[in-house]
Amino acid sequence: MVFGRWSDYAGAMSADSETHEGQIVIGDIASPDAPGDLAPPTVKFVHYPGAQQLILWLPKPAWQGYGELSVVRDGVDVERGPVSDRVNGSVQILFATLDWPPGNYVITVTHEEGWRHVVEATKYAPGKQPAPPPPPPPEPVVDHPPIVYRDGFGNLIPNADLDLREKALADIARKFSRRLEYEGNYRAGTIHLIDGERRISFFHEMCGGDMKFTIDIPPVEQWEARTGAPVSERDDIIDFVARRVKQDQASSWTYRITHNSIDFY
Repeated sequence: MVFGRWSDYAGAMSADSETHEGQIVIGDIASPDAPGDLAPPTVKFVHYPGAQQLILWLPKPAWQGYGELSVVRDGVDVERGPVSDRVNGSVQILFATLDWPPGNYVITVTHEEGWRHVVEATKYAPGKQPAPPPPPPPEPVVDHPPIVYRDGFGNLIPNADLDLREKALADIARKFSRRLEYEGNYRAGTIHLIDGERRISFFHEMCGGDMKFTIDIPPVEQWEARTGAPVSERDDIIDFVARRVKQDQASSWTYRITHNSIDFY
């Protein structure tokens, strides 16, 4: 059964299925012999304890000439059949990967004009996947050497401009590397914002009616006490969490930010 994105939630695997919790690392994505203006497919791996999913978005609707879909692991077919039988909507194809054993996978989508999409991926055993590469350092600022100011006695006078520039560079590096980690499942759990050495946690839970789920956000008067972050950064942090959760987990939903929550519909 399909599981992974909150907006596509459909349960977990059956009890008699063999599960493989290892993560999938996506490798080369290519479209041999395809038209030069055709974008490659987009591929994303989403995982939680006990559930995971590989998502592929075609660059054009499936009915526009796509033929066969195949998934091959280490030279052996995992599945093969018409793209039309596997597409969700017009361009999205979902793979429930919890039952995929470790190995090297090749996903191929053919087209009637003779070209194809090829996606390579590797599934690792639990704890064996390689560590993600560190984020690249910020581009160096090419500038004149800072001016050193001293008073009449030769004492160093702090350079406010230099201090501001160093702080700006540190903020850029921290924001470039910040990310979200998810704990729990669709019904309830915790979203952790990893921002440099800072870790801020937000509780979320499933809702009923038009509201699908909500993320608890400390109001302004409790923000610093509960998060350790200054109030001046509150709007930026909340906006980042809302946009990244929508991107990662609920791309088809909309959200609304209130004084103490992010609500998804």
